[in-house]
Amino acid sequence: MALDYQPLFILSGGMLLQERKLAVTTNNLANVNTPSFKKDLVEVRSWFTDDGVQEPDNSPENPTKNFVYPMIQAVHTYVSQGPLRKTDNPLDLAIEGEGFFWVETPQGIRYTRKGSFRLDTDGFLVTEEGYRVLDKQGLPINVAGGRVEVDFQGNVYVDGDLRATLGIWNLPAPYKIGNDFFAGTAQEAQNFRIRQGFLEDSNVNPVEEMVRIIEISRAHEVYVRLIQGLDEIQGRVNTIIR
Repeated sequence: MALDYQPLFILSGGMLLQERKLAVTTNNLANVNTPSFKKDLVEVRSWFTDDGVQEPDNSPENPTKNFVYPMIQAVHTYVSQGPLRKTDNPLDLAIEGEGFFWVETPQGIRYTRKGSFRLDTDGFLVTEEGYRVLDKQGLPINVAGGRVEVDFQGNVYVDGDLRATLGIWNLPAPYKIGNDFFAGTAQEAQNFRIRQGFLEDSNVNPVEEMVRIIEISRAHEVYVRLIQGLDEIQGRVNTIIR
C-alpha cells in the first residue's frame, strides 16, 4: 500500500504547502496599505528517513518514515521598520527603532506598532478599537484638557504639563495576534524615538510579494500536473493487473 500511495502523499504535501504559502503571501499583499502591518514568512522543512530507505509496513501518513515530505515548520512575522509617513495629526504616533506600544485589551495586555490613536469620551488615549494605551507603570493615559505633545522619549504633555510616559516594550520573540497586535515576553525598549504626527507604514514590498505569488502559483501548477500524471499511470497499472 505504501508503494502505491507514497508518491501521492509526497506530491499532495507539496501542493498543499504551496496553497498555504499563497494564503500567507496574499494576506501580506492585501495589507500593503495597512499602517504598521508586519509581513509573515513561511518556514519550510523537509522530513525524511535517516538512511533514505523506505521502511516497510509504515503508514505513508507518517512523514518521518517515508522519504522526503515538504512541511511547514512555522509562520514567522518579519518585524522590521516600515517607512514613516507624516500625517500632522497630534494623536498619530510612530516608533522609530525598536519597541511596541503597550495596550490593554479585553483579552489582556497586547503590544502594537500601530500608533493611530484617538481620545475616548473620558479623554483617555485609545487605539482604533477603543483599547486604552498604557504608560510605563501600566496605567491608562488621560490627555483631556488641551494641546497634546509627545517628545522623542515618549513623554506626554498636555498644555505643557507632563501627564505620563508611554510604555514602550521590546518583544524578542513576538507572535502575531490578528494583524495589529502582538504578544510575547516583554523587555523595556531602549533604542527608539517617538515621532508625533507620523504613522509607520507596512513593511510589505508589493513588487516582491507579486513576484512570490507568481512563483508559488507556478509551483502549484507543477504539483497538480504531477499528481494528474501519477493518477493516470496508476490507472493504467490497475487496468493491466485486472
